[in-house]
Amino acid sequence: MNPIFKQLKPPLSLIALAALVTASACGGGDSASATTNPSPGTASLAAGYKQAKWASHISVTYPTECSMTLVSNGQPNHALNTYYLQPPSGTNTTLVATAPQSGMALVVVPYTAGAVSAPMTFNTCPTKASTITATTGGNIGIMISGPALFNATEGQNSPAAALTDNVSYSFKDSSGKAQTAYFIDSCNGHPTPILRGNAYHYHGLPPCVTAQVDTAGGPSHIIGIAADGFPIYGNKDMSGNTVTLAQLDECNGITSATPEFPGGVYHYVLPEGVTGFQSSLRCYSGTVTPLQMAALKSQGVCEAPSAQKRRKAELT
Repeated sequence: MNPIFKQLKPPLSLIALAALVTASACGGGDSASATTNPSPGTASLAAGYKQAKWASHISVTYPTECSMTLVSNGQPNHALNTYYLQPPSGTNTTLVATAPQSGMALVVVPYTAGAVSAPMTFNTCPTKASTITATTGGNIGIMISGPALFNATEGQNSPAAALTDNVSYSFKDSSGKAQTAYFIDSCNGHPTPILRGNAYHYHGLPPCVTAQVDTAGGPSHIIGIAADGFPIYGNKDMSGNTVTLAQLDECNGITSATPEFPGGVYHYVLPEGVTGFQSSLRCYSGTVTPLQMAALKSQGVCEAPSAQKRRKAELT
C-alpha cells in the first residue's frame, strides 16, 4: 500500500482528551438525581443519554451521575465511500478537482482507517456559560454512530463552509470499474486529510444517522453529545415539524421538549438542507475549557484553504 494512505495518529491522544473533559465535569452522583426532565445546570442529563441509540461498537458507561464515558474507534456504523477527494500529500499529487469555494486542490484517495479506541468522558450536568465559546475547526462532539462532529468550516478561520465546497470526480479504478469520489459524501461527512489523521467526521446533519433513530413525520431523537455536554438533535420538534433557523440561537441551540426530555431541555439542532455556516455548531453555549478545546482540535482538523492554495501553486 502506498505509505501516504497509512493511518496517522493524532498528536494528542484521546486519552488526554478524556482527562481534560473529565476535569470539567461535575462531582459525584450524590449532587444530582437522574431525571428525564432536567433544567440545564441543575440536574443530570444521564437518563436521557441512556435512551440514545448508541452504535453497538461504542462502549457507554456512567462513572457518576454527572459523567458519561464513551469508547469508540471513531468509525461510523453506516457505509462509507470507497474513495474521497482530499488535499494532496506525500507522493499523491495528481490534482483532479478544485473545491469551488475555498479553491482547495484535491486528489483521489482510497478511504482507509485504523482503529483508535480510547475513553472520552463528557459532563452530563452541563451548565450554560455567561458567554459563548466559538467552536474550532476540529472535533466538537461525538455522534451516536461513532465519528465526531466538526463545525461547518474547512479549517480554522476558513472562508468556506464544507458543505458548500463539495465537488466530485468520476474515474475508472484499476479494475476498470467506474467510481466517483466526492469531497463530502451523502452523509455530510468525509475524512480529514491524511496528514491530519484521516479521521471520518460530519459537517452537518447526517441522514445516515437520523435514518437509524427517526421516523417520517416524527420528532428528532438524540444523535450526539457536544463537547460542553448538551445533546445534539436533528431538526424536527415533538410534532414532527421543522425547527427553523430563526428559532435557534447563535450556537444552533434551543430549549424545547424532546422525546428523551419531554419537560424540555437546552439542546443543539443540526438543520436539514443548510449548507452554510449554520449547518453545524458555530459556538458552545455551555462551559468548555481552553485545554479541552485544544485536546479536541488535536484529534484532526480540516486543512485551511490558504495552505491549500499555497500548495496548489507549488504543484502547478
